Amino acid sequence: MRYLHAVGVHEKFVASGVYIHCQNGEATGTVEHWSIHELPDGAQLIRVDDDWRDRDGSSVLIEAWRSPASEGGRIERFDISAFGARGDAVQRVRATFSFSGDHLEVGHSIDDSPRRQLEMQLPPGYIVAPEGLIFGGFEAAELARYPGEELPVVSYLPTFLTAEAAFRPVVHRQRVEIDAEEVTVEIGGKPHTARRLRQSSPLAPEVLNLWIDRHNVLLKYHVDDQQHSAVLTRYARRPDPKPRPT
Repeated sequence: MRYLHAVGVHEKFVASGVYIHCQNGEATGTVEHWSIHELPDGAQLIRVDDDWRDRDGSSVLIEAWRSPASEGGRIERFDISAFGARGDAVQRVRATFSFSGDHLEVGHSIDDSPRRQLEMQLPPGYIVAPEGLIFGGFEAAELARYPGEELPVVSYLPTFLTAEAAFRPVVHRQRVEIDAEEVTVEIGGKPHTARRLRQSSPLAPEVLNLWIDRHNVLLKYHVDDQQHSAVLTRYARRPDPKPRPT
């Protein structure tokens, strides 16, 4: 797994895994490595290596800072280092997304162009969701708190086609229906208890079927037509702390 910054000595392991992307049931060659580490104050650093190099030469590295659970457990900043596919108009993107209340600031550079600052006012109740499957589980879990309601989700355009569009911030609306409160999903030969959710957007025809565990980690997903899917492999997690004796 590649990363923007190496894991520090003060970070404690929380969880890690690898998503395998499939099309029509066959692996595409795209894999997403991810890890979560806890900082001394309870905040988390989430690292993602979205690796398409075996498919088209592109890849995206993400590092997200998530506030402590006692402070809401929200993603308040994430950094991106992205590499375009062979022949893409854009070959290199660096970006930093910083959230403060209802305000977003983005530092953004394309190829060799000077870094630009973008600002955006955000709608109330927004959810932050970088384009990685580990974040997709967190997003779905947040949406599931308000089943059937359309909520604003802040992300970006994961495209290298034009400098104007590449990784620019976007806000779109999503909703989730709870399809099953509790099901069993087998990952790496081990059973995991999960919720099955159905996520959709008013602007897109696809419906995503997602299975997330009690830690809101996405275990697998597929679209309704079964054409696109992904499954979690090599899932590791530190043991839950034992309750203190009373």
